[in-house]
Amino acid sequence: YDSGDTKAATTTVSYDDAPWIQLDLSDSQLANGAQLTITGDTASQVQVITAADLSSNEFSAVFDGSSVSVVLSSPGGVRGNGNTSRVVVSNVKGGVCKDPLTAASICGDVDDRIPSTDVRMGRIGGCTGWLISEDVFIQAGHCGTPSSSTRIHFVYGTGSAAPEDQYAVDVPSYQGVDGGVGNDWGAGRLLPNSV
Repeated sequence: YDSGDTKAATTTVSYDDAPWIQLDLSDSQLANGAQLTITGDTASQVQVITAADLSSNEFSAVFDGSSVSVVLSSPGGVRGNGNTSRVVVSNVKGGVCKDPLTAASICGDVDDRIPSTDVRMGRIGGCTGWLISEDVFIQAGHCGTPSSSTRIHFVYGTGSAAPEDQYAVDVPSYQGVDGGVGNDWGAGRLLPNSV
């Protein structure tokens, strides 16, 4: 999707049958005061993005469901003074499960995990990340190196956390080793959440 240079735009981005969706907004440019509002399938899934937010991370939060609405708004509306913005969705990431009944599991045939309510624990991909300070997390090194689209989800249930409970990883800060038992670690900083 490309809105072109404008002060207001609305679109819906879909990925058929995806259980979750995330937008790559890296080619978007927001004028000062403009904001991008992304809303998921439920009213509780809302993320507001400003120009400052895009400069620190160019991906949206992860939204449960297969579509999101994207609304660009500018101060003063369509008329009046001010610079135009451009919304470009250059890529869409979506969860795709071909056959969840036969998916591989590290839990074996019986999933005996117990949900945790520890606010320091989050989900990062298929792994667990732990806060060891206000903005530093650790994880197992075999979980892989995070990318700019990676989010750590805190306070979640069976789906994605609300956008205000998702944090992007400061990718240059990440260090890790996938060295097997006794030498398998990863750590990095989280970017501030502006939601």
